[in-house]
Amino acid sequence: MSKMDIVREAWGIAAPDWIVALARACDATSQNKTAERVGYSASTVSSVLKGTYGGDMRTVEDHVRGVFLSETVRCPVLGALPKNKCATWRKRARSPELINTLRTTMRRACLECPRNREDK
Repeated sequence: MSKMDIVREAWGIAAPDWIVALARACDATSQNKTAERVGYSASTVSSVLKGTYGGDMRTVEDHVRGVFLSETVRCPVLGALPKNKCATWRKRARSPELINTLRTTMRRACLECPRNREDK
């Protein structure tokens, strides 16, 4: 059974475009390679495709949109930034470790950014 078959079974014809892109990437190479590209485990990708993932689907979506759909956001510090890189910076912003000037600047910017979904 192809990953697209799994998506059709789980999501129907109204599957979001990013789910379809993820399934097509899996079918084109492998689930493991696709998972590595988006920065998640193969089991997470499997759960996402089946519609059973219990984690933050919006973050997975950002990673898929950045990697496979080439979507970007406007970052006040770095300019046009792929969505997956934005999600990575937002995650780093929640870390108390401040290693260098860029990370400190990004922490401040990310914490104030409307894309940051964390409660203040």
